[in-house]
Amino acid sequence: MKRFRLLLTVLFLSALHLSAAPFTVDYYGVVSQSSDTNILKMAQDIFLTQLKSIEQLQVDDKRPDTARTLRSAPVPPESSHVVFYAEINEVAASSAAVEWKCTFNAIGTDGKTYTKTEQYDSYYKILVGAKPAIEDVLSQLPQNNSPAIMPAMQNTAQTAFKAESLAGTWGGEPYTDKIVLLKGGRGFVIFKNGATMNILLKVLNTDSNGNISHISVAQVGKPNASFFPSLPRETALASAATAKPITWDFQVSADGSLRGTKNTLVPSADSPTGATEGTENTVWTKK
Repeated sequence: MKRFRLLLTVLFLSALHLSAAPFTVDYYGVVSQSSDTNILKMAQDIFLTQLKSIEQLQVDDKRPDTARTLRSAPVPPESSHVVFYAEINEVAASSAAVEWKCTFNAIGTDGKTYTKTEQYDSYYKILVGAKPAIEDVLSQLPQNNSPAIMPAMQNTAQTAFKAESLAGTWGGEPYTDKIVLLKGGRGFVIFKNGATMNILLKVLNTDSNGNISHISVAQVGKPNASFFPSLPRETALASAATAKPITWDFQVSADGSLRGTKNTLVPSADSPTGATEGTENTVWTKK
């Protein structure tokens, strides 16, 4: 009887361990017939970075050639992993404008393909809009494909989140190396180009138990062209001197991530400097 109980305990603990384990996505890159190879190459690298930033997700890069995109949909071998790839096509929005139609595909272990299609009017919009679309595709997968990550994505209920939970290292934006938040509300952003921005955090709303639900973050100090790495360098240099401080407005999600908007400079063909003030969606995830 004791041995039987011991066996049940071992099996139960093993099941808990497996349910908390990350699931694996095989990434096959981008499929496209477009001749704009520079944008396609950058897009497929960004998609890989955004996949890797999702907690409880292990990503295997299965691209046959990381320097090129695919011309047709991949035919992956049989596997217990989820297969992910994106299709990008140019769409004529008008006689002078071209937009990008992106379809994100996830093939589950059930053999079914789950998709999400978005249309972007610029490469910049692909950068800032792709991650929510990627998460949306993954959220469609059967839960037995992803026992740990999908409930966190699908649950929108507020979770307990105290002020001390903010301190630490965060990530999530494509051009940042890390975001460090310190106790007391100060912190800094380290960009992949080597620049460092000081920031100040302010709690805007808490509940009766002291759980934070709404915060703001703002740039502190002088503007710097390196704070706008998504802009062409010449545009950033021409616009940075008169730019307003970058700010973020975040809601705390049930999974503990910070989701909201970032007010910064965005490309604009109508502006003399090539950029104007704009808003983009963003997510910070604690590392």
